[in-house]
Amino acid sequence: MVSIIRNVGSVALVILLGLVIGVLGLVAADLYAVGLFILFLGGIGVAVLAGEFLLWYFGPRRPRA
Repeated sequence: MVSIIRNVGSVALVILLGLVIGVLGLVAADLYAVGLFILFLGGIGVAVLAGEFLLWYFGPRRPRA
């Protein structure tokens, strides 16, 4: 569970970077395209984190010894 929480911060930084570069894309169209691409990668990261969380949440529970 700790790795999931640590990775949430990384994915949030990628999305924030995509938003900042996308806003700079108002000046240059190339930056807008790069910002959208980075946001797309951030969306994939969110999907991976959601899948990892669901596997952890619905995974087999081991009884404590």
